Amino acid sequence: MIEKHTFIVNQNPIRLDQFLTQKLPEFSRSKIQHYIKLGQVTINGEVSKPSCMLQGNERVECKFEPVKREIDIIPEKMDLSILYEDDHLIVLNKPSGLVVHPGSGNYSGTLLNGLKYHFKLLSRGDSQRPGIVHRLDKETSGVILIAKTDKAHDHLSSQFSERTVRKEYIALAWGNIDIEGIIRGEISRHPGNRQIFKVVDSGGRDALTHYALLENLAPLSLVKLFPKTGRTHQLRVHLKSIGHPIFGDSAYGGGMKLAKSFHVKYTQILNRMGKIINRVALHAQLLEIIHPETKEKIQFEAPLPGDMQKGLDILRNEP
Repeated sequence: MIEKHTFIVNQNPIRLDQFLTQKLPEFSRSKIQHYIKLGQVTINGEVSKPSCMLQGNERVECKFEPVKREIDIIPEKMDLSILYEDDHLIVLNKPSGLVVHPGSGNYSGTLLNGLKYHFKLLSRGDSQRPGIVHRLDKETSGVILIAKTDKAHDHLSSQFSERTVRKEYIALAWGNIDIEGIIRGEISRHPGNRQIFKVVDSGGRDALTHYALLENLAPLSLVKLFPKTGRTHQLRVHLKSIGHPIFGDSAYGGGMKLAKSFHVKYTQILNRMGKIINRVALHAQLLEIIHPETKEKIQFEAPLPGDMQKGLDILRNEP
C-alpha cells in the first residue's frame, strides 16, 4: 500500500529532509532521507536530494511505497546489448518490447530482472528499482543508463532533475512536419483514460521539446527530437499535439487507422510499414552526461534498430 502526503512549504528556507521530519514526526530523519533517495519524494514534480533547500511555496509530494526485498526481483538470464560499462555505471541499448522494471502485470521478463542476473552490483540495492536512474517506455528502443553505486546514482539523478542531460531521439511521424520547431505545453493525465496523457492549458507539468526534420519520406517524416524536460510520454504527447503523431502509436492517434486519411497511392507502402514496424517508432539515439566520477562529459549512442531501418529503406526506395 502506498502512503501519500502532500505539503505546501510556507516557512523560511529549510532542508527538505528537515521539513518532512517536522511534518511527519512518525518517521525518523534517516527514514525520510531513505525515501527521498529512493525517489519517492518530489518537489514541484521533480525528484531531489535530502539536502535541497526549500525557499517557500514549493509543492512537496510523498509517495512512500513498501520496500520490496531484493529476493522479490528474480534474476533472469537474457541478452543485454552493453554499449559501455565501468565501475560506476552501465549503458545499454534497450530493445523495443522490453519493460524496464517490474510493476503491475509485469513481474518478470523485465530489464531489471536481466540486470539482477548479469550484474552483482547495482545502486540502491534495497529499493524496488535498483540501478534504475531513468526509464524508457516499453516500445521505445535505445540508450538507457544504469547506476552501479549510490554515489553514481545520486549524481546522475541530479543531472536529470537539473535538466543538464542531453537527449536525442529519432522518430517516424505521420505527415510532412515543419523543418524545425519548439513544442511547449503542459502535460497531465487524460481525464478519460488514466493510462495516457494530454496537453492542457494549465494545471499540468511543464514540458518542452525541440524538433528538427531530418527527411521527408511521404507520407511520413523522419524527425529528431530533443526533449528538454522528461515527462512521461512527453514526445508522444507533444507530437500528437501538433498533428503529427508517431507512426505505430495507437494510444496517441498514430496507429494504422490514420492511413485512411492519406492518399490511396500510399496504401501499399503503409501496409508494408505496418508489418515491419509493429510498435511506436521511437528510438532513444543519444545520451550525453557528466561522468559521476571523472566529471568529464561522455556521450553514448545506440544505432537505429533493424525495424526502423527497414522501414526507412522502404520509404526511400519507393518511387
